Amino acid sequence: MDNLIKNYVAKLTKEQVTSFALMHNIVLSDSELDFTYAFIKNHWQDIFKNYDNFNLDAYKNHYTEDNFAKIKILFKEYSEKFKPFLN
Repeated sequence: MDNLIKNYVAKLTKEQVTSFALMHNIVLSDSELDFTYAFIKNHWQDIFKNYDNFNLDAYKNHYTEDNFAKIKILFKEYSEKFKPFLN
């Protein structure tokens, strides 16, 4: 599973991040997009290895209050959805 995710993240574009966010009613500013994109590229393994204990709140200051609330909901939803595949 790690190789599949690694290959996906390697090819991930900012446009894909923007599209995914917009599908979930999240409009990222340029700085939010830059942070999110860099974070995914550099820390995806940390998220997948520790999704149950991942402290999303540590990154709250990188987003507007509204976007962060939506991101938290989305993170929880996707963590629960893909949990069986991450063990």
